[in-house]
Amino acid sequence: MHLSHTDLAIILAYFVISLILGLYYTKKASSSTEEFFLSGRRLPWWLAGTSMVATTFSSDTPLYITALIRSNGVYENWQWWCFLMTGMLSVTVFAKLWKRAGVMTDVELTEMRYSGKSASFLRGFKAIYFSMFLHTIIKAQIILAMVKILDIGLGWDKWTAIFISSGVTIIYSLFAGYWGVIITDFFQFILAMTGSIILAVISVNKVGGLSALTTKVAAIGGGNQYLDFFPSFEGGLLAVPVLTFAAYIGLSWWAKYSSDGGGVVVQRMASCKSERDAIGATLFFNVANYALRSWPWILAALASLILYPTAKDNEAVYPLMAVELLPNGLRGLMFASFFAAFMSSIATYLNLSSAYFMKDFYMRFIAPKATEKHYLTATRFSMLGLSLLTAVVTYFSESIVGTFKFLVAFGSGTGLVFLMRWYWWRVNPWSEISAMLASTVVSAVIFIYLPQMPYYEKLFLIISISTVAWVVVTLLTRPSDEGKLIEFYKRVYAGGIGWRAIEDKLPAASIRKLTYRSPIWEWLTGTVFVYALTLSVGMLLLQRFTGGILYAVAGLVSGILLYKGLYGRGQGDA
Repeated sequence: MHLSHTDLAIILAYFVISLILGLYYTKKASSSTEEFFLSGRRLPWWLAGTSMVATTFSSDTPLYITALIRSNGVYENWQWWCFLMTGMLSVTVFAKLWKRAGVMTDVELTEMRYSGKSASFLRGFKAIYFSMFLHTIIKAQIILAMVKILDIGLGWDKWTAIFISSGVTIIYSLFAGYWGVIITDFFQFILAMTGSIILAVISVNKVGGLSALTTKVAAIGGGNQYLDFFPSFEGGLLAVPVLTFAAYIGLSWWAKYSSDGGGVVVQRMASCKSERDAIGATLFFNVANYALRSWPWILAALASLILYPTAKDNEAVYPLMAVELLPNGLRGLMFASFFAAFMSSIATYLNLSSAYFMKDFYMRFIAPKATEKHYLTATRFSMLGLSLLTAVVTYFSESIVGTFKFLVAFGSGTGLVFLMRWYWWRVNPWSEISAMLASTVVSAVIFIYLPQMPYYEKLFLIISISTVAWVVVTLLTRPSDEGKLIEFYKRVYAGGIGWRAIEDKLPAASIRKLTYRSPIWEWLTGTVFVYALTLSVGMLLLQRFTGGILYAVAGLVSGILLYKGLYGRGQGDA
């Protein structure tokens, strides 16, 4: 055991505080399923936004980033930085649309958007697909990271780490629901960031400070290969790192299954008290997620190249640094921060998985006329069942980075159809079904039979084959009922050129003509703003002051333009 009694006491105190905070809201969460899954749709932007950040920052995140840095350097973070472009679409376009839809889950949209038995089938299929398959893999990835952390810190075997690390989270998630998730997220985010900053400061000081860090890391590769923010073009435009980078920024972000927000973000936007709060929450999330929280992990990972040059398991280096570099007390605080990051994500995905299963499957198809008391009881049993399923999958998982890349590739065939369902009336349930099936089959074949294929080629094949499949299926199948399409149009005002066929059948007073100019401009300025801020912070920390200042200026200008675009015009404008 590497943790002292003081460290263990700090971790135990954290568990007690988390339980108290979570269980305090049990009575409120137990009043209805809407309170249990959405906190009654009354959240302010800052609380919902902090929850978004806390949820997407888990125990696996610093391990994953450390592995990226140690393998390829800073630029490999574009593997996840590219998703900012999707995130800014949520800010400028989809926050308004999801809030107007008034859904509890993103899966619920299917029967608002489509009609007939195929729509009902799609809703049930996606409920099972997300709750029992996709989210199980995500939760397994998060728990696997905690298993590695607890193996290093406490020497626990895999089964012990799986059940004990998940226990407290399951307890307050079962009783306090979304209220418990949201409130503990706020506390857990502060603790988790505190731990990551402390380890970054101590590890950088251990190698002699920021200047010494950049000098020593540059010397390792005989240049700046670990410090570069973009891949080297010395090998030409067809070099594997360049093509992989191009796949990240050209394909991954819009092709991902969460291209129009995704379940976690949609749940938090839906729980906000207004459209303005939904937009503010999502904007805060993107700034904090990319520009602020990345750099403590990146700095610690760069320091690890000097401190642990021969380590074989790159993912295990980060918790090893926490054990070996931090003194008693701070070590306990660091491991409490690991638990905080872990619990915020697991609680969210457990709550959302249960929401899919209950709202979109059980309540819709199995017991549509039961009482609220029955639904709440069934919800808690579903959480237990989903937790056991995740435990089994976790036991057979091995690599955090490998799991993440598989998830991105696996869902990449569905992103475009999820975007187009808002902007093309012709998209129907079979469009989504064919995209999901094609993406699943092609991903399975490629990862099983062509494991050595470059990642960018895998993405291209999955996206292209899936896109051709769903477009052909769309054109060969009947569209949804015209009355359903008109109802959806009036509800969310998606509109645009793709809805002209529906607008032509409406009286002029019912048509809300949309212009794409403002949302596209806001998306561009928002993307530049957050990327410039992210790169500016990094360059200043890594002693590249000229570049850091130039990016800071670009960030300031684009940030002003974004603010004027979002809040300078009417809040209700499309």
